[in-house]
Amino acid sequence: MNNTNINELKERFIQQGFIVLPQALSHTDTATLEQVSQALNKRSQELLKAVKDDNQNLSDFYRENLSELIAVPEFDNDQKVCRYEYIKGYSQPVRDIIIPKLQQMIHKLTGTDFVLFKDKCNAKNPGGGAFEPHQDIIAYDQFAPAYHVTAAIFLDDATMENGCLFFPENYQHELASLRTRRVTTPVGDLPVLPSYEGGKAHGNIRQEICDQINWVPITAKAGDVVLFDSYVPHCSKKNDSLLTRRAMFFTFNPLIDGDFYEAYYTMKHQEFDNPKFHIATPTAHRKSVL
Repeated sequence: MNNTNINELKERFIQQGFIVLPQALSHTDTATLEQVSQALNKRSQELLKAVKDDNQNLSDFYRENLSELIAVPEFDNDQKVCRYEYIKGYSQPVRDIIIPKLQQMIHKLTGTDFVLFKDKCNAKNPGGGAFEPHQDIIAYDQFAPAYHVTAAIFLDDATMENGCLFFPENYQHELASLRTRRVTTPVGDLPVLPSYEGGKAHGNIRQEICDQINWVPITAKAGDVVLFDSYVPHCSKKNDSLLTRRAMFFTFNPLIDGDFYEAYYTMKHQEFDNPKFHIATPTAHRKSVL
C-alpha cells in the first residue's frame, strides 16, 4: 500500500466496504504465518482428539481452559478442524510481528488507530466450508465497538473451485431503497441487514435481500490481503477441490472504543456453544444448539 494511491484506496474502501491488497505481506511474513498455521492446526487436532477421548464436550472443556487455543470442528466431522481462534493469545510471532503490520495498513487506510478485537483461521477443507451470506457486525454487538475492519490473509490461493470469498459489487447502492436499521460509524451510516434468527440459517442474511445483491468472486493468491469492514455482506461456497484453502482473519476495532480482545475470548471460552459466536458457519455443534 503506497502513498501514491492511498486516496483512491480510501475512497474505494468506503464505497465498497472492502479492498484487495495483492501481496501486501512480505515472503518472510507469509512464511511465519505458514509455520504458525501448521503448529496451530496440529494443536487443534490434538485438542479435538483429547476432548473426545476423555468423553468431554468442547463447551465444558473451554469453560475449564480459558487460555487454550479454541478449536472448532466441521459440521459433519467432529474430528476435522473447521477453524481455530485465539491466535494472538497463543502465538508470539503473530502477536509481535504480524499484528503490528496489519495495524499500520489499517491506519494508512483510515487515519485511525485500531486494536485487535478477535482472530481466527478458517481451514476450508475439501468438501466442506460453505459460509452463508452474513454481516460480521451482528456477531459483535454485545461489545461496545460499532465498527470493525478485518484483514483476511490467504495462506493458499483462493479460487472459484476451493471456495473464495464473495462480496457485493456495491451493496449500499443495490439496497439503497431498503428500510433497515443503520448505525453511525467512522465512514458514515451503515445498514444492518435483516437476517434469520434461530435454526440452521441463524445469522444468514435473508434470502430476499441476498437476491438483490450482485455478488462478485474475489480470487486471491497466497500472501494477498483483503480488508473489509463489519457491515459489508460476504460469503463463500463449498470447497469443491482436493486441496485445503486456509485463510487467517484478524478483526480490529478503533482503539478509541477500547481493547476487548481478552474480554471477547473469555466470553467465548465460557460460552462456546452460544449461537452468537457461530454466525453462518459450517461447524459441528450448530446442529445441537440452534
